[in-house]
Amino acid sequence: MISAILFLSFFVFLILGIPIGICLGLSSICAILYSGTSLTIVATNMYSGISKFLLLAIPFFVLSGNIMAKAGISKRLIRFVDTCVGHKKGGIAIVCVIVACFFGAISGSGPATVAALGMVLIPAMIERGGFSAPFSTALMATSSSIAIVIPPSIAFVVYASITGVSIADMFTAGIFPGILMGVALVIVVLLEAKKHNIQPTQKKATVKERWDAFKDAFWGFLMPVIILGGIYGSVFTPTEAAAVSVVYGLFVGIFIYKEIKLKDLWDLMVDSAKTTGGIMLIVASASLFSFVCTKFGIAQAASDLLGSVAHNQFVFLLIVNIIFLLAGCFIDANSAMYIFIPIMLPVCKALGYDLVAFGIVATVNLAIGQVTPPVGVNLFVAISVKLKKGMEVTIQQISKAVMPMIAASVAVLLLITYVPQISTFLPKALAKDGAYTGTVAAATNSDTSSGDGADGSTAGNSSGNEDYNDIADYSDLGWEEQTWNFTCSTTENSTWAEGGRKFGELMEKATGGKIKVNVYAADQLTNGNQSEGIQALMNGDPVQISMHSNLIYSAFDPRFNVVSLPFLFDSVEDADAKLDGEAGEKLKAILDEYGLHCMGIAENGFRQLTNSKQEVKTVDDMKNLKIRVAGSNLLMECYKRWGADATNMNWSETYTALQQKTVEGQENPLPAIDAASVQEVQPYCSMWNAIYDCLFFCINGDIYNNLTPEQQKVVDEAGQKAVDYERAINRAGDDEIMDRWQNENGVKITKYEDMDIDSFKQAVDGVDAWYQNELESQGYDDAKDLIEVFTKKDTSSAGTYDVEDRSDLDWPEQTWNFTCSTTETSTWAEGGRKFGELIEKATGGKIKVNVYAADQLTNGNQSEGIQALIDGDPVQISMHSNLIYSAFDPRFNVVSLPFLFDSVEDADAKLDGEAGEKLKAILDEYGLHCMGIAENGFRQLTNSRQEVRSVEDMKNLKIRVAGSNLLMECYKRWGADATNMNWSETYTALQQKTVEGQENPLPAIDAASVQEVQPYCSLWNANYDCLFFCINADIYNSLTPEQQEVIDECGKLATDYEREINRAGDDEIMSRWQNENGVTITKNEDMDIDSFKNAVDGIDEWYQKELENQGYDDAKELIAAFQ
Repeated sequence: MISAILFLSFFVFLILGIPIGICLGLSSICAILYSGTSLTIVATNMYSGISKFLLLAIPFFVLSGNIMAKAGISKRLIRFVDTCVGHKKGGIAIVCVIVACFFGAISGSGPATVAALGMVLIPAMIERGGFSAPFSTALMATSSSIAIVIPPSIAFVVYASITGVSIADMFTAGIFPGILMGVALVIVVLLEAKKHNIQPTQKKATVKERWDAFKDAFWGFLMPVIILGGIYGSVFTPTEAAAVSVVYGLFVGIFIYKEIKLKDLWDLMVDSAKTTGGIMLIVASASLFSFVCTKFGIAQAASDLLGSVAHNQFVFLLIVNIIFLLAGCFIDANSAMYIFIPIMLPVCKALGYDLVAFGIVATVNLAIGQVTPPVGVNLFVAISVKLKKGMEVTIQQISKAVMPMIAASVAVLLLITYVPQISTFLPKALAKDGAYTGTVAAATNSDTSSGDGADGSTAGNSSGNEDYNDIADYSDLGWEEQTWNFTCSTTENSTWAEGGRKFGELMEKATGGKIKVNVYAADQLTNGNQSEGIQALMNGDPVQISMHSNLIYSAFDPRFNVVSLPFLFDSVEDADAKLDGEAGEKLKAILDEYGLHCMGIAENGFRQLTNSKQEVKTVDDMKNLKIRVAGSNLLMECYKRWGADATNMNWSETYTALQQKTVEGQENPLPAIDAASVQEVQPYCSMWNAIYDCLFFCINGDIYNNLTPEQQKVVDEAGQKAVDYERAINRAGDDEIMDRWQNENGVKITKYEDMDIDSFKQAVDGVDAWYQNELESQGYDDAKDLIEVFTKKDTSSAGTYDVEDRSDLDWPEQTWNFTCSTTETSTWAEGGRKFGELIEKATGGKIKVNVYAADQLTNGNQSEGIQALIDGDPVQISMHSNLIYSAFDPRFNVVSLPFLFDSVEDADAKLDGEAGEKLKAILDEYGLHCMGIAENGFRQLTNSRQEVRSVEDMKNLKIRVAGSNLLMECYKRWGADATNMNWSETYTALQQKTVEGQENPLPAIDAASVQEVQPYCSLWNANYDCLFFCINADIYNSLTPEQQEVIDECGKLATDYEREINRAGDDEIMSRWQNENGVTITKNEDMDIDSFKNAVDGIDEWYQKELENQGYDDAKELIAAFQ
């Protein structure tokens, strides 16, 4: 019904003769009023629609056009054209097409081109060429639409930013289609001239006449030469070119032709302001109209047709053309790109259509839409051009006259649609091997999963973390049916958008489909305006949840810049620790002041430096380097202190500015740089880890507070899982990106360890104090406390693990893959990362370690993970539990004999002593060298039935037990009804009471949120399991004895580190369970431990016989070593 109100009111207003800008705005307001939505969004969206840096070109080109007309440049150009082609039929109209293409390459905007050239060329075609006023005006409008196809094109930059294809590929692909559109219009001109028998206006001019006319018009011809030469000569950007054209026009008009007087300037300004105001009103109203189409699902309804009927490329492209042609009638090209491309892109990829060619098809469609009645913006700009009395044209007249030109353009459109080679030939020819970005590769999904340390696996997502996918069914909590809109600043395929999608999946699953989440990337709901996206979140309409960077939030509150203080974090793990701790809580409290509830803090990452001038290793290399920097006063101050010539510009203009060397470098996280194809024009990249920025994953506070406490817990759980997922996938691609840049783009990567980081740190010494003063001067009294909580160093021993530089040992350059069974954020994975840090430092970067959590390299199969380690490919080092190893050799179960260890210190003593050496010897039999034995921990018991204090309380309790024959025998003797099931199924089984309890170390229980459905926990310390930190023996034995010593030192340090962080959180976990979940914790000293010990008395002998029956003659000796 809303769509009916929108379009019906629009056409009614149009029929009544109301100007198009007013029609668009009024119809949008009618739809908003009908929907019951607050009218405050009208002003917000209209403002955001015109508050774009790129639109500055319009007023300057309008003024430039007025100056050209007043200065007499137009009549001199016309005179010269007359001498050249005036003796031919339709000559001046052909020139209109060519010049419009030429100027379109300057402005990149159809309306701006019409405004700049219309005053000169429309009268020339009418008076000198003999064409009718409607035809002349229509030709001007249609020729100008080619502006967004001929590079450099703003529309191409927008498309590339949404899809991730190369901007350079898009630019080169647009050349031939743009020329074809121009040729098609020339043919229309010739046919029109023939049809109306338009005669030449003069005889063929002599050479002298042509030379005289050329000299007279020289300064006019020089104008586009200066502008284009300046753009392609890297002197200024296309937007700056508009201002240059004004200055040049004034110079020529006042000092060369002397036809402009100082008294004329006021009238020129007023006329230009009037024209600009009309154009901007149309743009603002069109932005509001596109917002209404998006918010109320009108655009989505059109795309639904696509998914239901597009089964092959022919049908798909036909429907795409129809949708884009219709869309182009009502909304501007950039808005249409943001609305439709994300919806159509998956279908395009699935059908294997070239992405670059698809971008050209979309852009040509939208170019035609600029002149398609009833709302072709170029038509309205063209008829608004001030002409002599009698030359005025109505919308009805121009709509009729433009039809042949639309037909010619559609013919070109169909040609380039179904013969994509027209677009792709040039970029493919110019691209280096493998560098072309338009080819669609078949999508592949790696199914991975994780367990609890002993079980089999289930399929998960490509991150390998089943926790990201899994959430319980909370549909019984009385959810209201709602749809929440998620927005973020980055593109559809960014990790930010993926985080929003993951949240939507989890919420839909948790609520039984009651809560749905729509994902709008690139701040679509606020016309790409990032700050307006956050404001819309604060308002709660049209955005309910969002993921935005702290740097964007700093526009609202400069305290958010604290995250981006230089060299604040040593690693992403350090960032996680602070942002998940006290420091993060302070930021969440500030967000709460703005009516936002923060569900978690995700990652954009370290902002690495690229440039086209030289390798940057020290602060001296940065001197006077022209760097595009994100719009933050803190970042600008830092780059000023580093000696750079820092500037801020729209991200969509950055690629072109870098390509033309208007700026020489930029800073951004690797995924953002890669998505914008900046590496194509930046041969140097420095991995200095200077500035970090995070992402606040927020929900509107009013919406959150309207939920019950139980529902809020679900939202927070889903939010944190989405944050963890975004962090994991954001970090997963860095190595692949760097390898591809080096191999395909020839980028020189300067590593952190090869840079003089101290020189950069010294240059910004004191910037913390500067930042504090800045905040305090703005009235933020908490500035000192806020900065201190971020800058204070971790004093725990976990930060003291270090190794000496042993790069003199002639290490081979190698990359080792580490794997473990648990998730990306587990202590097992942290142990692997710590080993990687240590070995990279010790070897001078020669040996690197990639961490693959959740046995990703073997599709989540834990036993296959160990087998891959034994084979040495694709795994070289790993950390797996003794319970998993027992599938290869039951002797490893010895570690988990009941009540074997009195404490974790007792476990350390035995595993670091003779008993541990026996296990290492067994591992050696399997071709593995054990660098140390880390900890999973005591497997504590939880249940939902009753407090378990003695063995009698265990009778017939349905317990899910890890898949080990020793553990199953223990629970059988304790009287439990023991069973084994996949860990991913356990939460649901516990919730539904299919089983009543389970056993696992506290961190594993907590990570799976099992405490939510298990009100009783017994800390009995019955069974313990350890982690073998192993390296493939062939790899280890290929090293020299000195190198082996270093490996063992790093392995032992990593083992000690894992043990420490594994134990550090137990007290916090138990306190939180009691306070937030109401769990009854039964301590070891309050339990009848002897009753449990008595029940399993003699199990050592049972286990020894089990081993001996399988031929293990060392069973007795092995068990004795542990006792």
